[in-house]
Amino acid sequence: MESACIVPSKPNIGVKIKLPAAEPDTQFRLLVEAVQDYAIFMLDPAGNIKTWNAGALRIKQYTASEIIGSHFSIFYPEEDKRNEKPKWELEVAQKEGRFEDEGWRIRKDGSRFWANVIITALRDKSGKLVGFGKVTRDFTERMEAKEALSKSERALRELSLHLLSTQDQERKRIGRDLHDSLGQYLAVLKLKLESVASHVRTKPEIAFEDIANCIRLVDDSIKEVRTVSYLLYPPMLEEMGLKSAIPWYLGGFSSRSGIKTTFKAEEQFYRLSSDAELALFRVLQESLTNVHRHSASETAEVRLFTENGSAILEVEDKGKGFDQAVLELGGEDWMGALGVGVRGMNERMRQLKGKLEIVPKEGGTLVRATMPQVHARLVDG
Repeated sequence: MESACIVPSKPNIGVKIKLPAAEPDTQFRLLVEAVQDYAIFMLDPAGNIKTWNAGALRIKQYTASEIIGSHFSIFYPEEDKRNEKPKWELEVAQKEGRFEDEGWRIRKDGSRFWANVIITALRDKSGKLVGFGKVTRDFTERMEAKEALSKSERALRELSLHLLSTQDQERKRIGRDLHDSLGQYLAVLKLKLESVASHVRTKPEIAFEDIANCIRLVDDSIKEVRTVSYLLYPPMLEEMGLKSAIPWYLGGFSSRSGIKTTFKAEEQFYRLSSDAELALFRVLQESLTNVHRHSASETAEVRLFTENGSAILEVEDKGKGFDQAVLELGGEDWMGALGVGVRGMNERMRQLKGKLEIVPKEGGTLVRATMPQVHARLVDG
């Protein structure tokens, strides 16, 4: 078959050129069959597969000879088949002209992929349904990226809440410490000063005794303020390093809690970066706080050493320990199940590429913090 095309060369004059007739149906079929980014195929009115293209082979793994004649429900998970989802999709497409959905589909090897599916009802000139056109796109990478972004957003929200909670807890602790210690000292000091004012002329000997008591109260207040400030950020940690700061902290902890502590350190322990030493010191503080509040242990042993190029801090008690089921229940997020303090310790270590482990033992609990070692200077033993 031939067709004519008129190409104007002069006004009112046409030249007839004969060209081969185009075969649009054949060209379109070749185009569809060659497309590899999309699975494009035809279904008969019952949902059986009639055609297959290169994209369908790439995405779904079936060859044309393997799949043509099969029902398209073969690509759906068993749960969708039980719920007759494939049948429902064809009914919607037939009623509304098209159907679009995203969900899991199954490849030939049994693996799953996240598919975007469009089913279009195909009708002849009389309006009779003659089948369906189906286009499937593999959106697995897009879905995984979306999930990863969603997880990141959730993690950021959780971290923000965690930071706010930690801040509130720290403020509460500082407020309680100031009220219970410094507040009491200052209240008694006020009473003593009032007593001095009333006795300074009539009973000077009593006034002198009250003044001496006031001086002692001021000394105690100064010590308490220094203790609170040192606990917030001990200057010894920055000046002398972790190895020297730990015994100082243990002495105060034992006097306040009544828990006997021991400290074993490697004779030659290198200084770490200031951030690493502070992170390990916070692990020590939180671990001993948990020992005091929860373990019912009478002793705590602290060890500081190096192993395989990393600095190791261990805090071990002989108390009742953590329930192993609690640790297993939380999976990778078990830190959250043990409270804000432990979660904070873990986050500090992760930020510095370190690792925190809490190991329940038959006779207590072992907290082990591992920090990649950054050599700064040697601390003499």
